[in-house]
Amino acid sequence: MKSALHDKALRPFNPSGYEIFGGRLASCGDVVIWSVDPLIPRLGDLFTIERAGRVHHVAVRELTTFRGGWSATCQREV
Repeated sequence: MKSALHDKALRPFNPSGYEIFGGRLASCGDVVIWSVDPLIPRLGDLFTIERAGRVHHVAVRELTTFRGGWSATCQREV
């Protein structure tokens, strides 16, 4: 079995422990955040994200937990 440390298909988290997928932030206001942080957000919690020199406040709309982490689909606040 291949070690996770040597698997090129796996991407490490940045030092803060979060990864943000914001490709639809500009067009639809959607962003997905996932983390291995043990503190799980709640529906309605806000995150502040900076993209392309702009600050966006996004609220958690959907939340999924899995062993060792969580994933939150967020929508930009207007």
